[in-house]
Order: sequence, then structure tokens, then C-alpha cells
Amino acid sequence: PVIAEGRIYTQEDAAYAIAEGAYAVVVGTAITRPRILARMFSNTLTHVAQSLHAS
Repeated sequence: PVIAEGRIYTQEDAAYAIAEGAYAVVVGTAITRPRILARMFSNTLTHVAQSLHAS
């Protein structure tokens, strides 16, 4: 069986991996290091907001 590991940050990521044929998914950082995940969301949203205001 294929087990997806790495960059599984959301429920959608996990569902996508299963839908694409993974038998299981390993969720690490999203659960064990919530501050890192929160920083990733913040950085992404800041970048998007800056891009929108620059247009």
C-alpha cells in the first residue's frame, strides 16, 4: 500500500491523497506543531493580501 506523508496540512490534503489512491496518510506537523502551521497560513494570506493591494 501507498502511504502519503509530508505536506498534509489540511483535511482537504488528506482527502485528496486518499482519493488519489493512498491507503493512509501521515499527519505530523499539522498536529504536533500548530504554531508552524499557523505561521504558514499567516504568511500565505499576507502574501495574497499584498498581491491584491499591489494590483
